[in-house]
Amino acid sequence: MALSSEARAGSARDYLNAPVDSWLAVYNAAYTSAVTPEDGDDLVPGVRSKVFAQSLVLTRIMDFWGRTGGVSIVLPYAFIDTSAGPFRASANGASDIGFLWQMNIFGGPALTRAEFQSFIPQTFSSFHLLVTTPIGTYNPTSPINPSANRGMVSPTVNFSYTPDQGWTWIETYVSGRFFTNNNNYLVGGAQTLSQKPLLRLEEHLSRNVTDALWVSLDAFYNVGGETSIDGFGQDNMANTLRVGAGLGLRLWRGADLGLNYERVVAKPPGEPDSQTVRFTLRQLW
Repeated sequence: MALSSEARAGSARDYLNAPVDSWLAVYNAAYTSAVTPEDGDDLVPGVRSKVFAQSLVLTRIMDFWGRTGGVSIVLPYAFIDTSAGPFRASANGASDIGFLWQMNIFGGPALTRAEFQSFIPQTFSSFHLLVTTPIGTYNPTSPINPSANRGMVSPTVNFSYTPDQGWTWIETYVSGRFFTNNNNYLVGGAQTLSQKPLLRLEEHLSRNVTDALWVSLDAFYNVGGETSIDGFGQDNMANTLRVGAGLGLRLWRGADLGLNYERVVAKPPGEPDSQTVRFTLRQLW
């Protein structure tokens, strides 16, 4: 199990506009529990895993040719515990450091702090490019690691529609994930772990309850991403649908928190059932 940024999911209102020449700090924490099905003969017990993943994201919001954009560094850390019958293993450490570049396509003009005070939210779209590096805690002979020991490139486009000046948002996020090989995968005498591209589609519907509180319904669909060990496919292609709900609350000027829950509702027979609780705290200054 290689756990890095491919385990991340988005939330409603992830990409709202913000004033340029400012900083945004985001703390993410997610707890995921997963159980794989046992085989039909009860020879192989279900694999149970628990992951507590955290990350700190620091973003500088900038003006790119009149559009809002930004650059970020992503600093993740994970605690992992896995068991299958009498077998048990755990690991913790820094996951793969990431770098993110973002730019608005339309509907998100670059605004100063003074201009932003009178800005009325409107339908918009943006492009986001995440690159992760094989920098993290990694043991090549261990089946579980916080680092994937490989690179990943993930482009994302969001389309965020509001019919009522930001009280309601209907959002679609489309992303692809492309992986380099892990050529130091020494579990069971192997050498190379590779993975096919993964496509992710997200839908989020959110609505303000008050000026400071909003709620959302969320859906996530993943397809592809089969892994191979020394060229032998592992028959683990994703075809998975998850649904969930969330809320956001403004705390004070420039700060808000988010809480999300999601779980698997449709998947291939051999893939794990899982559920995740995520917490996010953001501060703009």
